[in-house]
Amino acid sequence: MIFRRKQLPEELRPAHDAFAAQVDRLEQARSALMSCLPVGRVDPAPVPVGLDLLADELDAIAAEMDAWQVPELAEEWRDCVDAIAEAKSKMPTAHEVAETSTELEELLGAVEDVDEPLGHAFGRAERRWRDLRR
Repeated sequence: MIFRRKQLPEELRPAHDAFAAQVDRLEQARSALMSCLPVGRVDPAPVPVGLDLLADELDAIAAEMDAWQVPELAEEWRDCVDAIAEAKSKMPTAHEVAETSTELEELLGAVEDVDEPLGHAFGRAERRWRDLRR
């Protein structure tokens, strides 16, 4: 018996490719931000540098969101747009904490406030893309 791997309908592939490229960029920026947290013995890059990198990537991703706006993911697309706005709105507070505290718990909390909406919304969209495979 031969099993056929589920694939996206052909008409959705360009939108999915755009989404996947955005997720790759987002994940790299989120990872860079997390690597700025002071854990271990190595001095990481300052947290504000990671926040600025993520902010720049969010601006670039926001400018390209229309590339994967399809009716099948209307709700998830809107959630991702909202998550970008929410993350950006929490960056000033995260910057303030990063510039005034060296406590890991405080830094982690501020970074998570920025990061959490992104992980949730884009993760949900990723699951929806998988559900569309036939």
